[in-house]
Amino acid sequence: MDNKKLKEERIRLFRDSASFRPVSRIPHFANAVTWKVFDAGHTLDEALVDLAVMKECVVHFLDNYTVDGLMDTGIRNQFTVTEAFGAKGYYYYDSESIGIKDHMLCTVDTLFDYLRDYDRFVWEQVLPEKYGDEWYDRDISVWKKTFGEYLKYTMFIISMASLTSKKYGIPSLAPNNPMTGTINFAAEELMANLLGIKELSTAMRRNGSLLKDFVDEWDEKKIDPQIEKVLGSDGPNMKYCFDASVLMLVHNIMNTSQFETFYWPHLEKLLRAYEKKGMNARIFAEGSILRFADYFRDFSRGTLTMHIENDGVFDIRRSMPNVAIMGGLTTEILRAEHISDAVDAARMLCESFGREGGFILSEGRMLSYRNDAYSENYRAICDFMNEGGR
Repeated sequence: MDNKKLKEERIRLFRDSASFRPVSRIPHFANAVTWKVFDAGHTLDEALVDLAVMKECVVHFLDNYTVDGLMDTGIRNQFTVTEAFGAKGYYYYDSESIGIKDHMLCTVDTLFDYLRDYDRFVWEQVLPEKYGDEWYDRDISVWKKTFGEYLKYTMFIISMASLTSKKYGIPSLAPNNPMTGTINFAAEELMANLLGIKELSTAMRRNGSLLKDFVDEWDEKKIDPQIEKVLGSDGPNMKYCFDASVLMLVHNIMNTSQFETFYWPHLEKLLRAYEKKGMNARIFAEGSILRFADYFRDFSRGTLTMHIENDGVFDIRRSMPNVAIMGGLTTEILRAEHISDAVDAARMLCESFGREGGFILSEGRMLSYRNDAYSENYRAICDFMNEGGR
């Protein structure tokens, strides 16, 4: 089978699984991110600032592990642009780990300044806050170098999408812009960038009314156009595995009342649009989504695919029988002492969920650290799944 047909077959497998239709085999979606770097014999401080090294790591992964989909084609954590500027901002990394510091780029009082004059606020407030005094001390040569690296990074994104598609038959996940990532709700932006975990937690208790006004106005500007686009579409876009990719993280610091106030109204509105058009949205529910299961239970089958991280696949199936599941492969399975134990765990998942659809094998947590998986176990599971999961 040529790679074009292989890509089409994989899209059908994802689509059928997400829609609870019978499949010839259960697809395997690789949630492998920086683990690819270690497996290729590199360290993070080598790969994150060198596009050629990162490409080598991705190629090594796809040459050694036959998977049906891939979360990250090497574009997620590159620092070539910020390194060219001479500062790391609020990110940090070393040879073995990468992270982001909890940070606040504006205050509750200035949220609407950010919303109503985004460009000016970013240049005058956000970027100086991110880079400190270094922001003002760069001459034109540094700016030219940084812009040059930005162009290289943009071309790298395009070239890696082409490479993984044409050489390996790996389909694209969803029609989100790779430069902006997943669909971003106000609540997520508030935690990830604007206020951070600590300040958002405080603001939801002390400044609820103001925060609600901000969330509503943000989502009207950012999410409502997406909803209109979905409702005006012709339905599922079969060039992709899913019709949308939605990242959920901030719910982990919310109680149910806060979730209903600051998140759910706009999230539900978007998901209902996909439901109306017979489309499927993949939700990557980082942390745990189980306590919010009631909110998702009444969507039509084939509307939602929940990519779970810390929740058990059987708990999610009992709580949300209408939602397709991505997950099942834990780091415990991938680090099993014996290869046969890892394969047996994958076999148990395939047998438990069957081939009637509604299940996609994947790693729940992003494979990020050196010991998140053993190469031999991972390869054996990939071979098992490609042989039909029997």
